[in-house]
Amino acid sequence: MQDEKPKGLRYLIEQGYVFPAIFPEKNDFLLNDLGREYRARLIGGSSLEVNTEERLKFLNLANLDSLAGYTLPIVSHDYGAKTPQMWNTLYERLGLKIRSIMLVADPINLGVIMETFRRDPKYLGGGFGVGFKEKGIVHLDRTVPDDLLSVNIVVREGEYLVGYNTDARGFVRGLEEKLQSLGKSLDKSSFLVLGAGGVSKEVSRLLAQRKTKLVIINRTLEKAKKLAEDLKQKYAIDSIGVGEEELAYYAAGIPEFPDAIINLTDKGSDGPLKQFSALAAADENNEQNSIYTARKLRNTNPEVIIADIVLPKSGKSRTLEIAEKEGLRNLVDGIPMVVNQAAPAYILVQNFNPEQHEVKVVEEEALKIFKEAAGFKD
Repeated sequence: MQDEKPKGLRYLIEQGYVFPAIFPEKNDFLLNDLGREYRARLIGGSSLEVNTEERLKFLNLANLDSLAGYTLPIVSHDYGAKTPQMWNTLYERLGLKIRSIMLVADPINLGVIMETFRRDPKYLGGGFGVGFKEKGIVHLDRTVPDDLLSVNIVVREGEYLVGYNTDARGFVRGLEEKLQSLGKSLDKSSFLVLGAGGVSKEVSRLLAQRKTKLVIINRTLEKAKKLAEDLKQKYAIDSIGVGEEELAYYAAGIPEFPDAIINLTDKGSDGPLKQFSALAAADENNEQNSIYTARKLRNTNPEVIIADIVLPKSGKSRTLEIAEKEGLRNLVDGIPMVVNQAAPAYILVQNFNPEQHEVKVVEEEALKIFKEAAGFKD
């Protein structure tokens, strides 16, 4: 016997497959008074371990009935992401009956989650956050372009779920703006890229298209070498891959001083690697070795940009804390990327779901509101 109506977000929450993230601002649409009290306790540093059945007491799932649609970004651990704050501010300004609800889930359940989203008429799209950017691709109908290796935004396009990556575009735009403020050009600049995972592959691809010089540094040497070789072959650039134990060596200007060092790993993000800086391996010597690298940079290449993709709820990653303490001043945190990637992502969801978006904006309008909501100043 078929269900009277398709299973949707309510089902996934009730069955414990997903739960609304607690830490992000403006992600409280489903919270009741008890849930808001629980959130205040967590934000204040007091934790309370609860099981799925108890957590449902924090929610008013009937609120979903008032919505014409929702966007559902998914992350593998709870942190103070900016997405709900930005998207919900825009939805409120436009008077739309849509909400962004960031969800925490275990990647092992992604198959059933995405299949439920596919059948949920209110699901307009969302995003793949930490833990899902690469793993989620196999659950989509296609990606644009079709050779994407990492997806950050999912869009319902009729009966299809389609993946895009605006993370890379947003990050590179912020990086280029910082270089320009220093009188430099992105084209033909030299970068140390920390990480060879999903986001790194897409950021490196965009940098390679601009004929930059890249040193890919990764804990797993073979991944760094493969990415560097792929970029060299496809874009005819100067690109090499090395292990993370060589970071200090290349940061010191051998064979040449980098214009920027960019962290595209999870080091410093809320989660198991929060305490670690990306300026050294994630081991017991991380702090000491990171300070050594930062001091080397200060003495030999003080104008170098340190750009970090992660944005912990504390507001500053360990990488940037150490760099700033050691006298490096050209720092870029994760906010420019978060803001810059969100505007084109929003436009994709809006344009492919016109019925729910009775009031529309162009990309620059969305960007302006997102910057304001995130507290980002040009």
